[in-house]
Amino acid sequence: MKKIYLPVLLTIIMVNQFLFAQTYCGSDRYDKEVFTNYGSSMDVTYGQAKNFYGSNQVLKMDIYQPSGDTIPMRPLIIWVHGGSFIGGDKLNGSDVVDLARKFSKRGYVTASINYRLYYFPLNDEVQAKKAVMRAVQDLKAAVRFFRKDAYSTNTYKIDTNNIFVGGSSAGAFTAMHMAYLDTDSEFASEIDTTGLGGLEGNSGNPGYLSTAKAVINLCGALGGAKYLTYGDEPLVSMHGTADGTVPYASAPIPQVPSLLVDGSYSINKYADSIGVTNAMYTWFGADHTPYVAGGTAGEQAAYMDTTVRFICNFLYTVLQCTPTDPNPLPNTFTGIPEAITTESHMRIFPNPTTGKFQISFNGGEQIQKIEVFNILGEVISRKENIKSSNTAMNISENEKGIYFLKVYSNGKEEVKKLILN
Repeated sequence: MKKIYLPVLLTIIMVNQFLFAQTYCGSDRYDKEVFTNYGSSMDVTYGQAKNFYGSNQVLKMDIYQPSGDTIPMRPLIIWVHGGSFIGGDKLNGSDVVDLARKFSKRGYVTASINYRLYYFPLNDEVQAKKAVMRAVQDLKAAVRFFRKDAYSTNTYKIDTNNIFVGGSSAGAFTAMHMAYLDTDSEFASEIDTTGLGGLEGNSGNPGYLSTAKAVINLCGALGGAKYLTYGDEPLVSMHGTADGTVPYASAPIPQVPSLLVDGSYSINKYADSIGVTNAMYTWFGADHTPYVAGGTAGEQAAYMDTTVRFICNFLYTVLQCTPTDPNPLPNTFTGIPEAITTESHMRIFPNPTTGKFQISFNGGEQIQKIEVFNILGEVISRKENIKSSNTAMNISENEKGIYFLKVYSNGKEEVKKLILN
């Protein structure tokens, strides 16, 4: 038997993958569910690294493949769960698990990964950034794991030219920072990224590329939209305007008030300005991750259906195909009407609150009127003729729960969620 040296073998694999990639269009595969079931490989080890406590943590993932699939090379989606970098799990994260299974039925190989968690205190900006860095390193190791497999045993039959990464909430933070951070200094000059292992990290599978073809952002944010540069990976984003956990536009993270981030709206606006391919879907009036949180089971299912269809169409175009249904049904669960036309510079503090709170603008806008709504859409408090960039309110006499502020300023209206504890 003639020996084939490794460089030659890798070249053959990549050429075959390029040729195979031309056959993605022309069938329902990747465009619709074409498989009735999926198979799973649970607790697959993809690496290990030192965690927050300095202990060695084994990193595992669950891998899903369409049952009965005979295609030799398939696109891959690696999903990253949410949980504010302090909780969540690859199997208990109902958002990414459901997405992984649904996309597997469309012909993709999918994976849901665990990554290193925890940072204390929870309002510490530096520790929060370190948590993001560790998650980015672990996701890169997961990408490298699949490339290593493709170039060796080829167990999972991955097309390494079409690896996508995505996540929900903290998972979306992770996927976007993995794709759009190019240098250590870009992320956080105040943290020792070298001591943490740099952007690539030491989580496993060195020597293989950790890049992705496109990124999926569900209710996430970036430390700065300007991390994006012309020619960067395509991005698909979905976000609710009333998200009280991760800002829809540009604002501090509620859990870390000193940490200003750019949410999906601001990222989309900047990506458009520099020519980065991207698509944005806005859930007007929706809170954080509406496809798994809040509302009835039927409403969550409707949000999830729209989520899958919008992402699927975007990825299908990245595969250079044309979706059969290019316009997914609009979300009809709009909640309180609002108009978001510019980036938000409004801040509510503290939020959550015991009743007394401040509303302020850092861009010089003048507040004219504020209305506070309960979850039934009833006005429970109103303040008028303010004519100032900041003001205070007190709703402590009301029951604990979720409320919405409608702030009128300079001819605009914005709605923000307020939690009364």
